[in-house]
Amino acid sequence: MWVKIILFLLLGICAVFDSIRQEIPLAVVWTGIALAVIWHLWSGTGETTWAAAMLSVLPGILFWGISFVTGEKVGYGDGWLLVMIGLYTGLGKCFMILMTGLMLESAVVLVLLAVRRISTDRTVPFAPFLLLGMGVTVWL
Repeated sequence: MWVKIILFLLLGICAVFDSIRQEIPLAVVWTGIALAVIWHLWSGTGETTWAAAMLSVLPGILFWGISFVTGEKVGYGDGWLLVMIGLYTGLGKCFMILMTGLMLESAVVLVLLAVRRISTDRTVPFAPFLLLGMGVTVWL
């Protein structure tokens, strides 16, 4: 349970920074990644193998590739966030959080475009939607 609380706090900090400054504080994310690695080393519960932990970072690596291909239309910070989320939750829940966040962001952006509150060239921060996706996933 405390692992989810730590992840919520880290994502909350990143969501606020992403909303205000349009950037992810990588020091917070790297601290979260370090805590996740330490947790995996010291937990000793046998829940996660190193292979599963390495697979859990796959969504983040895919986002890094998307960032590279699109000329950073999708930021590298979002990839770092997904690496952190994957290390805490595992591959399956990380994909579920990612898909929930993408669906929520798509719905909000479509509504904002429909009522002409934003234009098509506007950037929308993704970290708040990952936080919402995490909330929905944990709640389910």
